Amino acid sequence: MTIPWFNFLTFLTALGLISCVEPAREVPVSTVPAGKMTPAGKRAATNKPKAPRMNGRGVITSISLEKLFELQQSGNALIYDARPGFYFSMGHIPGAFNLPKADCDAQITERKAEIEAALAAKKTIVVYCTNLTCPDARTVAIHLASFGYSSSTLTGGWDSWKESGLPTE
Repeated sequence: MTIPWFNFLTFLTALGLISCVEPAREVPVSTVPAGKMTPAGKRAATNKPKAPRMNGRGVITSISLEKLFELQQSGNALIYDARPGFYFSMGHIPGAFNLPKADCDAQITERKAEIEAALAAKKTIVVYCTNLTCPDARTVAIHLASFGYSSSTLTGGWDSWKESGLPTE
C-alpha cells in the first residue's frame, strides 16, 4: 500500500534533484561562420555581443552558516539564491535576491550597479543553492568571478539555513 504523502514527497525530492542538473546546451545547426554565405545564398546570423568579462579576477571562497547569519543580520551581505525561481518563491533567506544559473550572465550584467555598490560598501557577496551537493551556487559564483566579482558560497546551502531554524521569507 502506497502512502499518498510519500508519493508527493518523492516527487518533490526528484524535482529538487532535477533543478540542479545542467540544462542541455543548444548545438548550432550551421557550421558556417557568422557573416559568411551559406549554401542557400543567405548570410549566417551574427552572434550577439557578449557582456564584457574581467578575465576571471574574482575569487571564490566558502562561508559558514554562522558567518553568513552574522553578515546578514548586520546588513553586510549581498545574498543571491542560485535556485530556480520556483524554489525561491517557496522560501529563501531574508533579503536574498534570486539569481538562477540559467540566465545568470544577463542578470549579473543587469545587476552591475547593485553589485558594485555592495562591494563599495564592503559587503560580502554570498551565493547559495539547495544543499551541499547542489552545484548551482558554485556555478553562479564562477560566473560572478568571470565578471571580476569575488563571492562566497554558503556551505550546506538553503537546507542548512532552514534546518538550523533561522528566519526565512
